[in-house]
Amino acid sequence: MLAEVLLSVLFVIVCVYFLDAKPKNLPPGLWGLPVIGYIFSMLPFPEQIKNLQRRFGDIASWRIGSRITILISDFATIKSALGHPNLAGRPDFFSFNIFSHFENMGIVNSNGPQWQHARRFALHHLKDFGMGKTSLEDTIIPEVNQLINEISKQEGEPMEISNALNQIVEEHKKSRIPHNPRDYIDAYLDQEEEKHNPNSSFKFELFDLLITMRDLFEAGSETTSSTFRWMIALMAVNPDVQTKVQAEIDAAVPRDRVPNLNDRKNLQYLEAMLNEVHRHASFIPLCIPHMVFEDTYLEGYVLPKGSIVMANISSCHFNPRYWKYPKIFYPEHFIDEKGKCMNKREGFLPFSVGRRVCPGETLARTELFLFTSAVLQQFTIKSPPGEKIVAETDPSKLIFNHVKPYKVVFERRIQTI
Repeated sequence: MLAEVLLSVLFVIVCVYFLDAKPKNLPPGLWGLPVIGYIFSMLPFPEQIKNLQRRFGDIASWRIGSRITILISDFATIKSALGHPNLAGRPDFFSFNIFSHFENMGIVNSNGPQWQHARRFALHHLKDFGMGKTSLEDTIIPEVNQLINEISKQEGEPMEISNALNQIVEEHKKSRIPHNPRDYIDAYLDQEEEKHNPNSSFKFELFDLLITMRDLFEAGSETTSSTFRWMIALMAVNPDVQTKVQAEIDAAVPRDRVPNLNDRKNLQYLEAMLNEVHRHASFIPLCIPHMVFEDTYLEGYVLPKGSIVMANISSCHFNPRYWKYPKIFYPEHFIDEKGKCMNKREGFLPFSVGRRVCPGETLARTELFLFTSAVLQQFTIKSPPGEKIVAETDPSKLIFNHVKPYKVVFERRIQTI
């Protein structure tokens, strides 16, 4: 009897040993115990990420449960990794899949042909409706004017910056004219007939449309509005930068109109300031996780099939290897020797990079430029009397770097246009 028990225990130990064996040539990191991995830490998740990089370098591994996570913190390696087709997947996380009812739908969390078709469809029709074209300005300017009017109502009084946006599919279904699309939703509804094509892997379904709209909203509007709130706080905290931006606007734009996209070439410091907002805020500190489709070599290491890859964007944005003053808000980081703004430079990836790069970068940059230039042309942003704004990350928010809640005063510079 004792011998049978000992043999059973030995069998279990051997099974656990082989099943729990650490893959060869895995990046250095935390392996932990069988089944549960390494989860023993009382530190907040961002601090755990920093410790992992400090201890093991720019490519580190961390087993959480049965999952192997690869953290990449070096800019060049991130570009190489996220551009690799074997690393373009999305993991089958319960917390991801629950929002799509465990179906392969939408853009952000889908995989394979569905993702390829959904992304291609979105880019094609967003361009048709003006993304990347000056005609998009006609859509945004009315919203800019609405914002200016809302600010004017509380001019000179402490004002809390909030956000309220929506879209409504059912209204489109009732009012649309078939094959005469007004926007992305109409274009999608026109393509519903494609779902009857047995050769199509793109799921033209109402629920897929809702998932896609959520993806576009969260990746576009919500990210842009959050970045805009960072900009307002940073202008109040850095009045010297704000004054320099306003001087540039005053020199380039007549006072009888708001700035438009034709003025962009003459507002290089403003563009650099917005890039510095992206860097300093690092709203998305870690890119949305990628999944490895097949065992893949990277920088001499093996990334096992099924492992999760996370790009440490925030680390790049605050790395002194790339930035003269990484902890200081300094728009000159993006001004070249000719005084021109650099939108692309090493260490800078606010919209991610590679095969899953944000498809709405052009739209986000256009919106931020038009809203910011109009607000700073007409108002000076200040802290309320007797108060001090601190443009710092709100620790109560998880995953994304939201700015701490604040109020500002908008002081009129010129008469309403």
